[in-house]
Amino acid sequence: GGVYASLVCCRQTDLKCLVAYSSVGHMSLVMLGCLSNISMGVKGALFIMVGHGLCSSGMFSLVNVFYNHSGYRNLYMNKGFLMKSPVLCLVGFLLCSSNMAAPPSLNLFGEVLMFVCSYLISFCFLVLLMVMTIISAVYSLHLYTTTCHGKSSEAKVSLET
Repeated sequence: GGVYASLVCCRQTDLKCLVAYSSVGHMSLVMLGCLSNISMGVKGALFIMVGHGLCSSGMFSLVNVFYNHSGYRNLYMNKGFLMKSPVLCLVGFLLCSSNMAAPPSLNLFGEVLMFVCSYLISFCFLVLLMVMTIISAVYSLHLYTTTCHGKSSEAKVSLET
């Protein structure tokens, strides 16, 4: 389920849906850890739940800021925020790197424990976890580069009534 949710994220253009489907992928890791019945797996699941709670709520807030600024939830209508707000893009980079379990995050520690746990359970689970981790990095980097880099979209929505 986590691999499928990650593949759906790669094709998602709605920012809110992308963050929601990435949450489904992370929760599949939590299920793997809890159902493994190994102490290391349960601890890894706990780290992923806490890290994901912080990361996911931050990403939803970031998507809300993008939506309030542009009036669109579409990934490709929210380009070029680095020129408008470098601090926002720094926060976006930290959240996206946490989403893909890069070094300054609880998700990394939890995923390392999940890798060991999945290796102890089955090599098949380890391969699926590696595939899901790579796909997670792909869509997280795609989210960051698309929203923060590139030329700003010229289409503006009028919110006046």
